[in-house]
Amino acid sequence: MSSPVRSRRNVYAASHVLMIEPVHFRYNVETGQTNAFQSAPTETDEHRIADVAAAQHRQLRDLLVSSGVHVTVARSAEESPDAPFCNNWFSTHPAIHHDGAGGGHHTPATLVLYPLMAPNRRLERRPDLIALFRHAYPRVIDLTGYEREARFLESTGSLCLDDRARVAYAALSPRTDPALCQEWARQVGYRLITFSALDEQGVPYYHTNVMMFIGHGIAGVSLESIAAPAERAILRQALESSGLEIVPLTRAQAANFCGNCLSLTNDLREALLIMSSQAYRSFTPTQRTTIESHATILHTELSAFERVGGGSARCLIAELF
Repeated sequence: MSSPVRSRRNVYAASHVLMIEPVHFRYNVETGQTNAFQSAPTETDEHRIADVAAAQHRQLRDLLVSSGVHVTVARSAEESPDAPFCNNWFSTHPAIHHDGAGGGHHTPATLVLYPLMAPNRRLERRPDLIALFRHAYPRVIDLTGYEREARFLESTGSLCLDDRARVAYAALSPRTDPALCQEWARQVGYRLITFSALDEQGVPYYHTNVMMFIGHGIAGVSLESIAAPAERAILRQALESSGLEIVPLTRAQAANFCGNCLSLTNDLREALLIMSSQAYRSFTPTQRTTIESHATILHTELSAFERVGGGSARCLIAELF
């Protein structure tokens, strides 16, 4: 953990999160073809990786709790290898009061359920967890039926959200369907900006949240991965017009999970940015100084999840607004 927490009030970041404790964490063969960040361990390494993942997950949970973040924890089912990456099957959104010329109207707190590409990941949408959420989120948007049409949108993996400006950014991929992005934006009430982003091998990033994060007045984004100049210009202009300070990320930094950060607040409404230690080491000193002028960085080792699961800190935390 870096410097002491600084007080920066921000109501657009969650202070309560869900984490799913891993049970026999392992390589998911159903996601490996579309996630270039994953690598399969050797057979002799498999049990060691599971133990390391369990320990690293506890360290992340303890870091959040000791920093004043409220954490709800559930254990994963053994048949769900990617269950710790719990931000992909649902998202929550706070109630909003809309003012207008003819008066105001109220949108209740909302739970969105998403269509997932890998069949074994659909098991993560557990009825017990959905039932736990329903009392706090009376409005439910259920997009899961699109799985029957082989159309997918994987929540805040696919969508990088600027909740203050109500803008959603999406890097298109097999897991991020453009028409479903539009449908989501219409129902949730966000402006949508889509683009194509490619890694060093010319492969689309499987999720937007490995090349981009937004929160606490900053946006980390791999602009160099967006090949089309027009798309790159639109993205930059939208971020700047929302008052966000851009932290440009290289493709190499994205490969080290610098884009996979999450903005949270603690019980004192102080600004936090959560990342892995690998990401922290991969930011330049100047970039870390910029980030720390907006939020306190919290980091811990997440190597097992990064190497075997292809996901990092942001993927392991789902906000409960």
